[in-house]
Amino acid sequence: MSRPLSDDSQSKGSYSPTQSSTKVDFSKLEKTALLRYWRHFNLVDSIPNPSKEQLIDVVQRHFMSQVLQIYFLLFFPLLQLDELQVIIGFAQAAKRLKTVCN
Repeated sequence: MSRPLSDDSQSKGSYSPTQSSTKVDFSKLEKTALLRYWRHFNLVDSIPNPSKEQLIDVVQRHFMSQVLQIYFLLFFPLLQLDELQVIIGFAQAAKRLKTVCN
């Protein structure tokens, strides 16, 4: 997973964790592959008969939630943190990173 400091959609030298935290383009997958992911992770309750676009959205959101969980497990493995404090700390870190990269 690469995280460039800039790309066409961002100003030069800026970094946004929400925009470039993943470079997985789920639209390149066939609908059958997206359906397998959808079933494997039991996301079937969300939409009864999804279109490919809906599958891409559901899969992308689920995938990113898993990436964030892994991030917190890697960087905060033994800490019992309050969820609100984690979100606030993450937002503050993102703002600091943005300031440093500008």
